[in-house]
Amino acid sequence: MLPNPEITMWAPAPEPGSHASSYADATGAGANYVYLVDAADDRGDVRELQLIFFGRESDGEGWLEIEAHGGSGVRYRACNAAEAPAAARGALDR
Repeated sequence: MLPNPEITMWAPAPEPGSHASSYADATGAGANYVYLVDAADDRGDVRELQLIFFGRESDGEGWLEIEAHGGSGVRYRACNAAEAPAAARGALDR
């Protein structure tokens, strides 16, 4: 068993321009943006996750459902706030 199993978490989409860093993508034609976001699970437990937006910045709209492993968002998808559990929404107070 891995010490940090994958868990589903939710977070508001990060605001545009709030990335912690960025770096050139593999082609050198664009950039990838690294965000640090507070995310909560279905019990309301909060932790900071690192998310990478490949080739674009976040638009800051809506929420994200995130498959997290340790402190990293492995996969994420856009969702509505109503799709996030009430405990997650309440813990993030947004």
